[in-house]
Amino acid sequence: MRRRTGSIAIEIILETIGDTRIASGRGLLALTGIAIGTAAVIAMLHVGHNARREALRQFEALGTDLVLMQPQSSGNTVAEVDIDDVLALPMQKIGISDVSAITQAGGNIRARRSDVQANIIAATDGIYALGKAKLDRGRFTSDFDSSGPFAVLGAGVAANIQAIDGAPIQIGERISLGDQLFAVIGILQDTPSNSLLNIEFDRSVVIPFAAARRLTWPVTISQVSGRLSPGANDEQTAKAVAGYFQPRIANGFMQVATARQVIANIEQQMQIYATLILGIGAVSLVVGGVGIMNVMLMSVMERRQEIGLLLALGARRRDIRLMFLSETLTLSVVGSMIGTAIGYLAGRALASGSDWQFEAAPLALPLGAGMALIVGLFFGIYPAARAASLDPVAALRSEG
Repeated sequence: MRRRTGSIAIEIILETIGDTRIASGRGLLALTGIAIGTAAVIAMLHVGHNARREALRQFEALGTDLVLMQPQSSGNTVAEVDIDDVLALPMQKIGISDVSAITQAGGNIRARRSDVQANIIAATDGIYALGKAKLDRGRFTSDFDSSGPFAVLGAGVAANIQAIDGAPIQIGERISLGDQLFAVIGILQDTPSNSLLNIEFDRSVVIPFAAARRLTWPVTISQVSGRLSPGANDEQTAKAVAGYFQPRIANGFMQVATARQVIANIEQQMQIYATLILGIGAVSLVVGGVGIMNVMLMSVMERRQEIGLLLALGARRRDIRLMFLSETLTLSVVGSMIGTAIGYLAGRALASGSDWQFEAAPLALPLGAGMALIVGLFFGIYPAARAASLDPVAALRSEG
């Protein structure tokens, strides 16, 4: 008897799956809803995962041991810190091995007949190693240059001058910064923008820190770039650096941010975005699930005589529930498969359009497909229970 009952259940499932393949237009709409919801979840998980990887990759390329220190004003006056206190920081043995004092501002430079916009960076010579800048030709500025009128051009600035005048700028040529003449002593290679240190070498002209007094007075340090000592704890170092500058900075305080802290903040933000993305995808899946429930309820109404006949022939009520749940799960599985494929392609296309290296999100497939199946099953329980609760006699007398 149990074997016969099991064979009946298998026949019901197979017949249900066969009927689902030729589902009505309503079934197709329900399947589309599940597919769209799954695709949204899969695509957004891929985008979020690859955006996080790209951000971390950029920080790792720039250096995870970088530290940015910015004087912050506590009132209407400008916060001031002495250059000697900055350069003495590595000798304090509090977790900083290298530093560079920086002041920068926007402006125009004149070279030959060209007027080119550029960032004017006055910095001590440690800036090049911290920013991973490399020379194309010439030499770097040095602290030994003192206030000498020497300048190093970023690759983009040099390219703009060449585009206007038709000839590359040469080492030793003179450029004008304001009313001051500076000799070009070096030209940098293309250098990635460093968002942590707030430096874009390609669009900049670098001069010795002491030479800033040729352009403005007084000279105030706008930021300090540094590097963590090997094995230093970033949080402890940040607190120690802030404490070091507290009695040495006038009219303000020193704000300290490490690359590792920024990366940790990025990961927290990405987790928040991932939760929001899942919420949006879940709403889409719920809409698809409601569509499936409506389709199945209509199916129950249209197939009352069929249900009554099956019950009269010996099918148990749990077999009827299984029949409708099988149909619901079939729609969910097909919809989730289509949505997974669409979401994967969409995530890959978005990553390619952003020039990211695509990597499939580990949780995208199990989470997206799993949510689709759970939603489909949840919204299929009520129609299945309603079908199983029909009275066989009343169902046979009803009109299909």
